[in-house]
Amino acid sequence: METEAPQEEVKLKRIRSLPSPEKPIQANHCLCLTSAEGKTILNPRYEILSTIYDQPASPSRVLLVKDTETDSLVILKQLLKCKILSQAQRVSAVREIEIHQSVSHLNIVTFYDSGETEEAYNMLLEYLPGYTYFTDKIEVNNKPFNLKSDGGVQKLKSFSYDVIQGLEYLHSHGIIHLDLKPGNLLLYTDVDENEYPLVKICDFGLSRRADATGYAIIEKKCGTDKYVPPEVTDGAMISVAADMWSLGLLLHNLAVGYTPHAMKWSPGKPIPFHNRHWRKYEGTGLKEFIEACLRLNPEERIASRDALLHPWLSFNQ
Repeated sequence: METEAPQEEVKLKRIRSLPSPEKPIQANHCLCLTSAEGKTILNPRYEILSTIYDQPASPSRVLLVKDTETDSLVILKQLLKCKILSQAQRVSAVREIEIHQSVSHLNIVTFYDSGETEEAYNMLLEYLPGYTYFTDKIEVNNKPFNLKSDGGVQKLKSFSYDVIQGLEYLHSHGIIHLDLKPGNLLLYTDVDENEYPLVKICDFGLSRRADATGYAIIEKKCGTDKYVPPEVTDGAMISVAADMWSLGLLLHNLAVGYTPHAMKWSPGKPIPFHNRHWRKYEGTGLKEFIEACLRLNPEERIASRDALLHPWLSFNQ
């Protein structure tokens, strides 16, 4: 027999009381310098501590490093040239750096500096303790929110708000993230005891800038399978609506532990919300919000600016 979960403790949302910076955060970092031989090298002030990510098939390598001048930890992300095998990949590497270094927002991982060496394109980024997958870090063993008594609806609203705030900033600057998924959302935990952690968007490896018409052309289908919108195909024109589709699937997964595909759902069909899985969210607006994100026609999906006003993000419920 199911028992009613204890009432969760409602915490404050720090982001609601702080302005979002529009100018790049000033930081005294210098990732690269010129050696005596005239070559561009990594600044030796950054001491490599460990490897966080390094897979044979991927050109990306993520390292945890210490800034020996400030004794602080930062992330060094490298795009290794020996694994970049085409002009398209080189363009993508340069584009990732250009886009990420142009943005500054509380809900986006901070970009400090970049530099190109003979071996790699390098980025120095903000370090968040436990730099790992979003669901692994926030919810132990990936237990979905609908089964949690200590951090259910209000915490999920808080995380939703953070992600949408970040997306609205990107979208208002014509940037399509194009790879929104749990693994690209990190947690900032240095908050007061009565505040929820802050969620930050990372990894702009697939991002695009929309043109004056609001669209960008992608050469090949890309993204993470279960979060890829139906319009993302080879040679497609896409808009910021692609991110809202991924957001809908992300929230579905966080809420109940699976995406609607597990229920043999196909895009364009009604989403099968089984009552026993969604009882905790009745009256919150979450199901309606997910439906608004997962409309087959991109032009009919809820926009990030409108999402911030949706009843799902009301902290009174």
